[in-house]
Amino acid sequence: MPRPRLFAGLAAAALLCVSGPSAAGESSAQRLHRKGVHCMEEIERPECAIEHFEALLAERTEERELITDGLLRLIKLHEKAGDDEAVKAVMRQFWEAGRGKLRRGHLPYTTRFLPGDFDVLAVAYMQRLLQAPLSKRLPAELREYVLTCDADRRAELEDLRLFRKAEARAKLKSQSVQAALNEIAAEDRKKSAARKQRASKREASRKQHRPVFADGMCATATAFGEASPESWKRVAIAFHHADWRRSAAVAEIPGLADRIAAGVAAGKLTPAGASTWTLVGRRYEGQAVQIASFELDELVIASEGMMPQIAANHARGKRTLAKEVDRLVTGVPVDAGFFAVASERAVRELGFSGMSKGRRKLLEMLLPHPEGVQVAGVVHEYFGLFLRMPTDTPVKAGMLVDITRRMITSQSETDEDSAEVLRLLDVAQATDRRALLLSYVLSLGQIETMLLD
Repeated sequence: MPRPRLFAGLAAAALLCVSGPSAAGESSAQRLHRKGVHCMEEIERPECAIEHFEALLAERTEERELITDGLLRLIKLHEKAGDDEAVKAVMRQFWEAGRGKLRRGHLPYTTRFLPGDFDVLAVAYMQRLLQAPLSKRLPAELREYVLTCDADRRAELEDLRLFRKAEARAKLKSQSVQAALNEIAAEDRKKSAARKQRASKREASRKQHRPVFADGMCATATAFGEASPESWKRVAIAFHHADWRRSAAVAEIPGLADRIAAGVAAGKLTPAGASTWTLVGRRYEGQAVQIASFELDELVIASEGMMPQIAANHARGKRTLAKEVDRLVTGVPVDAGFFAVASERAVRELGFSGMSKGRRKLLEMLLPHPEGVQVAGVVHEYFGLFLRMPTDTPVKAGMLVDITRRMITSQSETDEDSAEVLRLLDVAQATDRRALLLSYVLSLGQIETMLLD
């Protein structure tokens, strides 16, 4: 056999060895993902896995779930190798990787009938987040602490958190658990007082009201006889940036009709018109809090004054959600575990709230002009947070990136604790220079430290 053909045959055989079994009818993206996983998990060849996942990110495909999984696996591979710059290079590809035809389906159907002045919107895929490998590896009590609507149970879980933290400190400092517990309790009281003071100042400066869903979701879950909204499928919240009283939530809840019936039977809900019920004993800004179901297994939570507007929009059947908000939502990868968008006006007003006119004018001259903002979060074995701010001033955006990077480097060089926190924080411009990107990745250990601290 001639030498070139021999080498070609050996190369083909080697490729087959590291690619795992073939699968009929799979797409190019599916094949690259399968090969990357095989290299990473079966034969433990990181360089082979990196090669296939990088090729996957270069594919033009609508199979976005494969793209994000491959991206997160690449982050894990580079982070394990200690290559932080490679991690950041991968993170910058989040918004554009695999971008084929834009896909919809981000929002519960009823969301399209929210008032047109709602300019901040966020969505959480509850089951996608809870079923992620990272979420499953978190201590059960941490997950329960975050989700529970039972104040007494949260207090019990807080006591358990303090005790476990005290056990760890006692072992580290060779002191009694009680002594460590006393120290931690004193520290927590101090931190709690500082947080309340900061929150109070923010509330005073903004003179802002809590949105209806802040307490309304737990009140609804309680009316259904549930300790938390953990079993809900997807939740969308939305409000007007300048008046959070104009707010609502839309949730996808399997078996919603039966849950509502149980709430009515228990005296927690009372009928208030067609497909609408009132939460018994719950008030918001002097009004009743209501729930409604205009579509199968979709729930709306709103104030008594807001619900008729949403009902009327639905009855007309014409989309009323602001076009700018809808455009920003469409640009978010469809497989994000959660995401949020805000309109240009909302970003400007919320970002500069409380500032004097002179200071605001100066900052608006210096900073890039935001055309809204998009935030997406993904969870696998890592937690990734990705922010994109479209802008029509690329020169200013580039200057801001340079300044921010210098600040991060300076802070990391002078503070070891900050260095670890900021290690996988990246600020960059999009490849077309039309957006500012901020990306951050957290490991399981970092998340546990933040939740337990």
